This record gives sequence, C-alpha cells and structure tokens, in this order.
Amino acid sequence: MKESLLNLISEALVLEYNLPNQTLNYQKSCITHERLNDDCYKADDLQKLSRIVYESVLYYSYDQFQLDGGNHQGMFENAFKRKFKFNEAADETAKLKLGFYGEALLYSLLKIFYKNETLVCRGYFYDIQKKSEVTGYDCFHLIQTGESLELWFGETKFYQDGKAAVDSVFNNISKAISNDYLIETNFVTILQSKGNIVDKNTKIYEILDKWEKSLITNMVDELNANSIKLVYPILITYNQNSSGYDKSVEEIINHINSEYIDLKFKDIGIDYSIFFIFLPITNVRECKKQIIEWIDSKEPLIP
Repeated sequence: MKESLLNLISEALVLEYNLPNQTLNYQKSCITHERLNDDCYKADDLQKLSRIVYESVLYYSYDQFQLDGGNHQGMFENAFKRKFKFNEAADETAKLKLGFYGEALLYSLLKIFYKNETLVCRGYFYDIQKKSEVTGYDCFHLIQTGESLELWFGETKFYQDGKAAVDSVFNNISKAISNDYLIETNFVTILQSKGNIVDKNTKIYEILDKWEKSLITNMVDELNANSIKLVYPILITYNQNSSGYDKSVEEIINHINSEYIDLKFKDIGIDYSIFFIFLPITNVRECKKQIIEWIDSKEPLIP
C-alpha cells in the first residue's frame, strides 16, 4: 500500500475508545469474545473517509504481485467493471447498494490498525460464471503471526441506519459461525486459490499445499490439529445520530445487548472469536455519493 494512503488512513481514522468503557459506563457486545474488546473509531472528515474507501479498492482487489509494475489507474477502473458489478448506466440507488464500500474499508482497517499482513483477500477472487466476487464472508484473510495462524473471516455493513445494519448482521451470523459455511462454502475457495500467496515459505502455504495434495476427510480436525483459529470482525459504519458520537455508540450496543443476549452458536468445531468495529459518521449517503461521483468521472488516484 502506497505511503500517501497509509498516511491518510492514519490521519483520518482514529481509535476513539474500546468497549467496555468504564468512563462512559458502556459495555461491549454480548457476543464479543471475553479476550477481545469492541473498538470504536472516529472519522470527522467525510471527504477523507470517502477517499480512503475509493483508494482502498485497488489494494482490496489485487495482490502485491499483480500490482508490481502494473498500470494502477487502469487496474483500479477494471476492478469496478470486472469484480464489483458496477454498472455506470445504473441509477444512483443501485450504486448506493453495492457492497464494496464497507469491504474496502474493512480491508484497510484490518491492515493498518490490526496489523494483518494479508496472505489471501476476498477481493482477489473472481467467479467467472457469475461475473462477480465469490460469495461468503466480507473479508477473507489468512494471517500468520510467528507460529500462530488465524482465519479472519468477517463481515461489514455500511448503512444509514445502525440498528438495521446490526440486524442484518445477526440475520446471517448463525450461518456464518458454522462448520458448513466456514469450511464448505468459504475455506475451500481459499484452498483452491493458494497460488495467490506470494511467500511460499510461510507456514500457511505449507499447510495449504499439504491439504491440496492429500485426502482430507475432516477439515475441522485439520484446523484444530494445526491450531488455526477463526477471528470474526464485524465492521458497522452508520449515521451518527443527533445526540452525538458517544450516544450513537451507546444506542447500538444497547440494541445488540437487548435484542441478541440469548444468541447461541451450536455448529462450530474450532476456536473462534467475535468482535465489533463501530464507525459512526455524519452522513453515509453523502460518503457513498462522493465515491460514486469519483468512479463515474474516473477520478485519478492520489500519487
């Protein structure tokens, strides 16, 4: 990722506080893992946030090997045509509903603030028959830190209504935190795409290569045998309410903890952790409209 974008992200996105927060007397979500906090970020400059999402699409869509020596502006414009179903002739309503806004933002947040050196990312995948990204989780990251291996398979919502965004997550989350969805629907896709991993000396490449060359009868057992854990970040970007930033966070946490306190996950066979990333902003619609305007006008990427 280029230095100018790294600096913009570090400048425009600020970790305001974690949850639980004793000063504000705010709890974390009822499904957040006991070892983790929920994280609340702030972006006061809507123009800069729009630019972050716009620029991040390039890195979300291509790995470093593809980017080296490439025409970045051309590759960037191709990503919208070939990967994200961006139809220039579509009306604004259809363009506002596309999912890449939150996906590109989550990619950069995880890279910069959570130090995820991504080996494989969802945006690299493309289903030729459907002419779109593969379906499934909104982020596909295989992370190696020392000898520790984690699958970061998360979700993101970029909605005007924060409660509606949360409800949309919870409508899907029981399926997402399950063996079938994790293994059959999504992990197989990554297994088939191990060639995207540039560093062939990583432990994760070694494991994927072994699995590809072997008959695996129980993938859950294999994940456990290699001490691979699932981390499920959920990014919620939504309109800040009239009472301000803190009250916008409190409103969402209270909604989760009142409506989903009894939620249980039954069909998951590996160690997993869930946490939320909250980003209340002044105007979701205006943020997206600015990005659409830049895409339509083929706004040049920053140097």
